[in-house]
Order: sequence, then structure tokens, then C-alpha cells
Amino acid sequence: MLSEEELQAYRKVGKLLAEVREQVRPTVKPGVKLLEIAESAEELIKQKGAKPAFPCNVSVNEVAAHYSPPVNDETVIKEGDMVKVDIGAHLDGYIADTAFTVATGEKAEMVQVVEQALEAAIGAIKPGIDVGEIGKVVEEVATAAGLKPIRNLTGHSLARWELHAGFTVPNVKGETGQQLSVGDVVALEPFVTDGAGYVEDQKKVYIFRYLRDMPTRLRMSRELLRDVKREYNELPFAERWLAKRMSKLRLELTLRELTGIGALWPYYVLAERAKGKVAQAEHTVIVTEQGCEVTTR
Repeated sequence: MLSEEELQAYRKVGKLLAEVREQVRPTVKPGVKLLEIAESAEELIKQKGAKPAFPCNVSVNEVAAHYSPPVNDETVIKEGDMVKVDIGAHLDGYIADTAFTVATGEKAEMVQVVEQALEAAIGAIKPGIDVGEIGKVVEEVATAAGLKPIRNLTGHSLARWELHAGFTVPNVKGETGQQLSVGDVVALEPFVTDGAGYVEDQKKVYIFRYLRDMPTRLRMSRELLRDVKREYNELPFAERWLAKRMSKLRLELTLRELTGIGALWPYYVLAERAKGKVAQAEHTVIVTEQGCEVTTR
């Protein structure tokens, strides 16, 4: 169970992040740079007195997740693009996580479908439910519209300083043996696609997370590891957040070294296997006796 203090912290950061989301939403349109959207979202979070819980993801078309624009990214939104914006904020480690999709063109109805799937998931929540039942309602909404849920992307429980804390919430049906309890904080995160319903790692990685201290001979690597541990705890951070520390090449080599020795965890860009377009919607909820409270409305 959450204490009253914890409950208020989750409510406060959820409300703050919902305001950021609605300020960012109208800026997601053709001609705007992905980098501009990401930096604007992160700056708004800071202006409201919180910190980003992870780098803002701005993922386009078949890219489903983990694309946080690198420094000097010149990519702009084009007419007909399907753009997913996933943002997180924390107050002293208490996290809110939310996402939305903006689309124009023939596939725009996918946005309505994923939002319906999210509402169905919210409506299904109650104490004692197997999280696979939530996946079932997401899958039913997607398939009824002729789309597929992405089976290897999930929602996740949240805890203080932990973005993925303990259990996942599938977007397809199946018994998991994992039941929700009053006080659980959960990010519900359906993804739907007109492709294969499966994402694969790409070679690119722009987001990392501190895992553990590991010995390294290079002073620069030791200092970077020490600083990301202190600054971000075990929450994800963007390569571009470190860009002023050293040259692009040196930073890339340092991050690669720290990833290679197991000190950092890399979040590879995820893309739909069949290059289908992907839509996403997400809210953070707290499980209650009656169902759930959505903190990011």
C-alpha cells in the first residue's frame, strides 16, 4: 500500500506531466524537428519543478520506441507521418509516464484505436486481476479494428526510482500469474500496428541507464559512470544530455565501452518487423479498491 505522502507525490507528478503533454501535443506537426519536440518537453518538465524520468521519445512511423533524437538531429515530421511522443517525469524518484500519437493521412484512425485500447485497459483494472486479462482487452480492441497489438512491447509497474519495477502488463491475452494489488502503480501502454505485431532491435542506441559500477582503466569513463549514477540514479538518460562533456566521437566510444563492460544498459531503437506503422497511447494509473485512479489525465 502507498502512504498518503507517496500517493500525493504520484498525483502531483502525474498532473504536472499531463499539463506538459497537452502543451507539447499541438507542436507535433509537419515541418517541426523531432529534436525540438523532445527538448521542449524536457524543458517544460523542468520548468514545472520536476525532472525527466527518461529522455523524451519521439518515434516516427515503423519506429515504435526508444528513439530520442540525438544532438543535431535534423529529422522533421512529414505530412502523413505517425508520430509517437512518450514522456516521463519524476519528483524525487516518484514517476509519471504518458504517451500519445499524432497522425494525418489514411492511417490516422489507428490513433483512435490505440486510445480506445488504452481506455479499455483502464476500465479492466481491479485488484486481483491477472495482468493477462488487461492484455486480452487491448488485443480485442486492436483486432476488431483489423490491427495487431505489438506482442513484445508491454506496460510496466512503477516504483520510486524504478521505471520498470517488477512486472509487465502485456498487450495480448494470456495468463501470467501476476495479479494487481491495491497501491500498485502501473504504466498502461498499448501499441497497435498494421504490420506484423512484433518489434526488433535496431543498431542505433541513444538512451542508456546506469546498471552497476565496473572497473575501467580510462579516467574519462570512470568519471562519466560516476556522474550518470549520481545525476540520474538508475533512470534512463540520453546521449545528448552528455554532449557538452566531450566530443561526439569520444562520447560514443565512452558509452560503447561502458555498455560493453556491463556498466550501462543500452535501449536500442525498436522498429516494427514488417515496417508497419505503429500507434501508442499511455497513462499512469494507481490500483484502488474500486478500480484505478489515472494520474496523468
